[in-house]
Amino acid sequence: MKKRKIVAAGIVLTASLSALPVQTKAEITSPEVYIALGDSVAAGVTPNESVDAGYTDIIAAELGQSGLLAAFSKDFAVPGFTTSNVLELFDNEAVRDSVSQATMITLSAGANNVLGLVQQDDLGQTVSYNQLTANFALNNMRIEYGEILDTIQELNPDADIYAIGYYFPYPHVKEKQQDGVRKVLETVNTIIQNEAESRGLTYVPVAEEFNAAGTAYLPNPTDVHPNQEGYVSIANSFFDVAAPFLEASINDIPPNPGLSPFIQELLEQNPQMQMQSSPEEAEQPEEMELEGTAEDGIGHSFKDPDNLLGYSRMMT
Repeated sequence: MKKRKIVAAGIVLTASLSALPVQTKAEITSPEVYIALGDSVAAGVTPNESVDAGYTDIIAAELGQSGLLAAFSKDFAVPGFTTSNVLELFDNEAVRDSVSQATMITLSAGANNVLGLVQQDDLGQTVSYNQLTANFALNNMRIEYGEILDTIQELNPDADIYAIGYYFPYPHVKEKQQDGVRKVLETVNTIIQNEAESRGLTYVPVAEEFNAAGTAYLPNPTDVHPNQEGYVSIANSFFDVAAPFLEASINDIPPNPGLSPFIQELLEQNPQMQMQSSPEEAEQPEEMELEGTAEDGIGHSFKDPDNLLGYSRMMT
């Protein structure tokens, strides 16, 4: 993967993902205690309805091989989580303790707030959504994403925090149908970047590199999760920003780590979720209930855990 030259820049609002500036950080030079927070992308959900090694595992593996990893956990990367759910994580003492001890944190959150509003046909060729509802969800996501970053910084003001952007999840959709959804996702990425950089944190853009091979990385037209080649691309986008001396390949993917202990415990407490290595349908647990109706919310967030990046095929 060809490395991009990353330069420091201020905050810019633009509809072009490739034009968004990137704030640089010092290169990783000492072993990190790495904690991954977020949704199914951070967890490593794949297009074949399984949880496997994803971009966070690949980052950890590459750091470990370079002697730059002291510890790693993606226990708190949970498929289906919105920004509201991530905020709720901080009510858990184990989460607070882990975050407070980390030296490096990646955050994938925000897509579930918005793109679950998108309705996709069964063949994955058309999409539609309500713009007013999406605008409301985007504003709520902006507020909560900032609150997540503030909470992390309160718990651990010294950790390096990396806000991970999103790729375009519908490369199989007819081209004339893509523009509106692209703009929504670009807004999600702009919010993530602005909220991060306004706090002196690092935004990691992934769309430019990922989208160039979108259909290859998203082989299932009706599932929005990457294959492992796609997760390698996301990991390399992180390395471009945080450790440009590293680059992963498909041969560097670690073994399947399985479900995290935290998710296993969550399952025991909320058996209706029924999340497995090959997730099956499950109902949303009461304590994870979000405000609004299904039409105003995130479609398959808990009813189809394998689609829990937040881009549901159809609202329920």
